[in-house]
Amino acid sequence: MARGTGATSGTGTTSGTGTTGGEARGRRVAIATQTLRARVASGEWPVGSRIPTEPELCELLGVGRSTVREAVRALATLGMLEPLTARGTFVRAATPSPALLTDSLAAYDPVELVGLRRALDVDAAQTAAARRSSGDLELLEAELHDETARLRAGDSRDAASHCSRFHGIIARAGGGRLMADLDAALASAFRTAGLDERIASGTDVAVRIDEHDRILTAIRGRDVGIAAHLMALHVDAALRSVSHEPVVTELTTLVASPRSPRTRPRSARAS
Repeated sequence: MARGTGATSGTGTTSGTGTTGGEARGRRVAIATQTLRARVASGEWPVGSRIPTEPELCELLGVGRSTVREAVRALATLGMLEPLTARGTFVRAATPSPALLTDSLAAYDPVELVGLRRALDVDAAQTAAARRSSGDLELLEAELHDETARLRAGDSRDAASHCSRFHGIIARAGGGRLMADLDAALASAFRTAGLDERIASGTDVAVRIDEHDRILTAIRGRDVGIAAHLMALHVDAALRSVSHEPVVTELTTLVASPRSPRTRPRSARAS
């Protein structure tokens, strides 16, 4: 990190350069933000992955912690990064959420937002089943594994973030930038309205993981129809929770049934 060598005057201007400390700091933050954004946009840090830790970013960028924090905060505001307490910062999207679209969605009723979420997710699930790559599967499996590990440990924190990331990976697996941008904007609107936490608190974590596992199985098997059907049932639970109706889906009944061939997701079973 370049530092001025001249003495600083009482006005905060560095002698011989005419640059104030605030201006220099602003440039450092801008450069750090652009560098992080470029790594996300290029795919060097894939969507769903965790970026380097704060000390590692300081070393990488040659700046202090406060500069790194401001850069990360700037990209979080754009919807590209998502800091999670005690877990690190994750890549949420490769491009900024369209601000105009995000602001527009914030004006709608929660039930309408969940209805839009249903329409997008069903289409994304069937498209992902048809077009998904091995890399998409790896991201979905890693997210489900992390979600399951936290359930085993009795840790229900970040349940809403897990669900949002799982759905986001599916939206991007279809390969369309528009779908990915719509998902990112809708996810931002959900967070702003508190809908993600509200839905997560009204659903059983084990049932949600089982539903995610079944959706992943359909996508892995390229079963377009089943993937769309299971996603519809999954999101219907969220719609009912926002409508203040009991959160019981057809899959909930299936999981509870003794006739079900699998009462827990494969990833939640003890090895």
